[in-house]
This record gives sequence, structure tokens and C-alpha cells, in this order.
Amino acid sequence: MEGRPISELITVTFAPKGALEIPRGSQILIVGPPGVVKTTFALRYLADRLKGNEQAVFATTLWSPEQVRETISQFGSKKLATQLRIADGVSCVTARPSSEPFAFQNLYDLNTISLVMIQAISDIKNGHLCIDNLTTLMTYSAPLLVIKFLQVLCARVKDRGLTGLYLLEDGVHSKEVVATLRFSVDGVIEIHDEEESDELIHKIRLVHLRGTQVDTRWLLYNEKRPLRRVS
Repeated sequence: MEGRPISELITVTFAPKGALEIPRGSQILIVGPPGVVKTTFALRYLADRLKGNEQAVFATTLWSPEQVRETISQFGSKKLATQLRIADGVSCVTARPSSEPFAFQNLYDLNTISLVMIQAISDIKNGHLCIDNLTTLMTYSAPLLVIKFLQVLCARVKDRGLTGLYLLEDGVHSKEVVATLRFSVDGVIEIHDEEESDELIHKIRLVHLRGTQVDTRWLLYNEKRPLRRVS
């Protein structure tokens, strides 16, 4: 990432060599097939930021707030998990009241969801926002509306200096929708699984970062061990 002062970069320290480097304030799309470790990766990223006394918001449409905090605590502590702000998009689907200060009334109204997001980050500077995930929103609203929602939200998040992570299921949407989503963000991280010697291996790479030449080689990701470079 030549030409960028190191102070502007967030180093995602899952690899002993060639760790992912994301410019602070960038908006990143994380793409991978259903069932890979996209959510776990995003929560581990947020846990590392929380350890550095930074603030973070996680908007969930798949995992309950309890599941989110349990995973965060595995990467740090229960105290660390309480520092994460959660925008609850699950309780409205299960029709049970949410105990979270930030919660969606439904998943159809993208304008209201956007307002909840803005409220959740209103007093945060140089923090982080993650939405898990865009595919869920596209089951309730037309893809074009979700794309417009993402473009507007990214602009607002970026204007506040926050780094955004937006998760998307691969192999579910049309090539045109995925291409437009990729165009709408600053960078793209891909995650996929491969079977090697009867073991499922997770691999991850940064494939695009607007205005910057990146190393697109795959990194090997293991939830219990650091990433290492794939030869």
C-alpha cells in the first residue's frame, strides 16, 4: 500500500506475514459462500479494534445479540463483548422484543434501518461499523434499493471517518448485482473454503482496494490459529 502513511492503515493481524492492511475510513465488502467464516472473521476484526479502545457497531440480521457477544467474548472477554454496540435485526423477525438500544422494527424499511445505523454511530469517531448481512436485506427489498441504501450509508459512514464492513453471500445474487455492490465500496475481501486431506480450509484475500495496488494472494485462515501465507 505504497503512498499511504502507516498511521492511516488498519493492520488485520491474522497473518504473521503479509497481513491484510485496510485504510482507516474505507468501506469494505466481504464476499463468500454461505457457511464460510465471514461473520466470525468480521467479529474477530471488531474484537481486535475493541481491544485497542476503539468503538464498534455490529448490525446483525442472522445471529442473535447473545450469539454475537458470545463470539466476541471468545476473542477477548465478556467485558469486551459488552462494549460492542449491536443493532438488532433478528428480534423483529422472531417477533420478540429487543433489549438492545438500537433495533430494527422490520427489515422492509431501508430508510428506517439507515436511521438506526446513523443513530448507532452518531457519537463515534474513527470507529467501525459492520452489517451482517446485505443478502438478508435483499430478501426483503429489491436489490437495486439495497444497492442505493449501501451507497448512501457508505458515504455517511465514510464522512464520519468510520471503517465499514458489509457482508454478502456469494453465489446467491446475479453477476450484475454483485458487480454494482463491488463498485459501490472502496475494497473487496473474498473468503472461501477448500477441502484438503479431508479437512475444510478457510482462505481469505483482499482482491480490490480503490486507487491502490494490492497483494491478491490467498491467506489461510484458521479460527484457532493465525493466518499464514498460502504458498
